[in-house]
Amino acid sequence: MQQHKLGQVVESTDNSMNLDNTELNTEYSRKKLENNSGKNKIALIFHLKIAELERYMNWLDKSKNMLGSRRLFRVKVDPAPREGMEIDEIVIDEFPTSQSALEFMSVFGPELKKICSNVVVLAIEPEPAATFRIVKAISWVVQLFKGIKDCGIPSADWKAPNTAVWPDEYQMDVARSQNLDEPLFVYNLNQNKEFAEYQTSGIGSKQVSGQEAYDRYAKIAGFELLRRGAFPVYGGKPICLLEGDPDCMLADRWDKFIFVRYPQRRNMLAIIEGDEFKTGQDHRDAGLERVAIFMGKEA
Repeated sequence: MQQHKLGQVVESTDNSMNLDNTELNTEYSRKKLENNSGKNKIALIFHLKIAELERYMNWLDKSKNMLGSRRLFRVKVDPAPREGMEIDEIVIDEFPTSQSALEFMSVFGPELKKICSNVVVLAIEPEPAATFRIVKAISWVVQLFKGIKDCGIPSADWKAPNTAVWPDEYQMDVARSQNLDEPLFVYNLNQNKEFAEYQTSGIGSKQVSGQEAYDRYAKIAGFELLRRGAFPVYGGKPICLLEGDPDCMLADRWDKFIFVRYPQRRNMLAIIEGDEFKTGQDHRDAGLERVAIFMGKEA
């Protein structure tokens, strides 16, 4: 798949700006973020390969909740590269405006680049916080009436039918080797197909969009998450890449960011091994073109 250059941005929510297939530089990406509506919050997702741990820890202390930001998540990523992209930690900071996000990058970005061997920063427009509070409440109700508790060690039979849109075999091997009792965070960056492409006869006979096919998958998989107390805790619409290598896998067009928390890692493994979940796999395969997916625990 053709990669976009550094600074390539996703489609603007303003239909008057179609920036796909245009080579853009980082400055243009910054301008796009500056032009983002001042009413909307902005989140910066930092994907970091740490070179100097002590200086990095100091940076975390100095930069936390500065310039109007809130540090929402800091996750230690499983040591399983995705498309060659090695990450030690993912940090998500939220800002009241795009201007405050850019100011943060100007003040704290240069030092971060000195103490990390790789820094990739994705800007997103987050969904309203109320959305995630509602999902959490729904999860509580579903658990109350349809809850399930996973025990023991899940089997290791499941393998991705299409690693472009699922964790690859190495990622799954590493995921299974971690502490199954600890909470798990799963990072999902999705790229939809324009139209769903079903390979199984009898499914999706009526043409639908890639987003609609993914929504079918999410409805099936979502119930299995909710009944275990797992649910999206954050997400939003990617805006632009502010920092990163031109060949980085994140330098591409993405449609949706979803950050999911599982009470235990074994929950995720049990879900994908279950028969109920398998009924939704065809919808995900049909609807998604590509994903960037990482797993990890709270740092």
